[in-house]
Amino acid sequence: MTAEIAILNKSAVALAADSAVTIGTRTQEEKTYDTADKLFELCRHNPIGIMIYNGLSFAEAPLQSLIKQYRSESGHFSKVEKAAYDFLQYLNEFGSRSPERVKENSIRAIVLPILIRIQERFQEDFQEKVFKRTPDDPPPDIPALLKSTMDNLVAVYERVYGGRPDAEFVGEGPLIISDSVHALLTDLVANQVQIADADQKARIVAITKLVLQKDILSDGLTGIVIAGFGQEELFPTLISFEIDGMVGDRLKYRNRDLIDIDRNGPKARVIPFAQREMVDRFLYGLDDGSERNITAFCKRTVPDIRKAMFATIEFDETEDAAAIEKEIVAAEDVFIDGLGRTAFAEIRTQSQAAIDSMIEFMPKPELAKMAEALVSLTSIKKRVSRGMDTVGGPIDVALISQAEGFVWIKRKHYFPPELNPRYFQRVQHQAGQQETSHDEKPKSGGDRARRGKEPAKKGPS
Repeated sequence: MTAEIAILNKSAVALAADSAVTIGTRTQEEKTYDTADKLFELCRHNPIGIMIYNGLSFAEAPLQSLIKQYRSESGHFSKVEKAAYDFLQYLNEFGSRSPERVKENSIRAIVLPILIRIQERFQEDFQEKVFKRTPDDPPPDIPALLKSTMDNLVAVYERVYGGRPDAEFVGEGPLIISDSVHALLTDLVANQVQIADADQKARIVAITKLVLQKDILSDGLTGIVIAGFGQEELFPTLISFEIDGMVGDRLKYRNRDLIDIDRNGPKARVIPFAQREMVDRFLYGLDDGSERNITAFCKRTVPDIRKAMFATIEFDETEDAAAIEKEIVAAEDVFIDGLGRTAFAEIRTQSQAAIDSMIEFMPKPELAKMAEALVSLTSIKKRVSRGMDTVGGPIDVALISQAEGFVWIKRKHYFPPELNPRYFQRVQHQAGQQETSHDEKPKSGGDRARRGKEPAKKGPS
């Protein structure tokens, strides 16, 4: 995990990211390092930056390397949104060229957690039904109990996943499950849910297809945040995605945020990514955990008030007491529902409006300082809390403006810069060569994307 911040106003975008990365699997001990790079420049010809969080690789290749390769090939973009979808198309092309083993591992990463959950839930439900028996109950029909438990569980997953919205994929048209993917899903179900009969396994295979087709991402997803200025944009734009590997030859992703600073729209915004609870608490006085705790407290306490009142009131008729209690219970439900739907949302809206009005006119240096401070706040909270330090290390900070372009405010190096002057000379020389080569290319009307092609003009399909 990580902590990342984007702050936008009309003049600039400040991006800040920590350096912690956690490495581990379900069966191996986890390890944390604090030297990972998560903030990069996306394009050489437009002031656009990119941050990544959670998974730092794609199709078994480091995203850092893919971003740098894309940067060397990309051209000019009129809008940040076009650059963002063009980068997704670049990842899709790279992923579609991956070995079949890599594509299959991507599908396993999405499907296996669901199958493990089904198997674990089945065991819990079955054991509960067996151990709930009393000595007077007849012996259970084990085969029938196994079948009914699995049937009920499969029906729940069919209902839940069937109601989810469709996922988004790079490319045209809906996702089509190929015969090879169907065979892989069949093998996974057969190996993972062995207790199911043939009909149940077929239904579970259908569930795994829903998992691939629907808006369901695995724990290994990668967050991508792209922000800056296109050639035709006076004010900054931010767009963020969550990607979850390849399904066949299609990149699966989900849109998260699209913030377009404008005179008629939002004039400023602070957006936290990944571990955001401390930032939400600092900015709005509330985070998701606080809202859950307040709601749970009210659910426990409000009925106690009703019970205490009824204990001191004498009713002439039992029916009157029941009718009044029914009305009070309904009022309690309205209160709890309004707490989540209205009260918390109003608190956040008012706090956000106050913060946005302050950030709208904040100078560029202060934007960078605030972004760094908010990441540092989460880092300090993690350091003094129990568990692993999943946020920490040096904080990279970049400021992007239309006038100065992409500017590093703070940037770590894993080597001493003063001992490696030739490295910076090479970088400067390569940048000069790329500027010259792109300037020599003929340009025709619209954007010129990587390798001289037009960028993707269509967003999600």
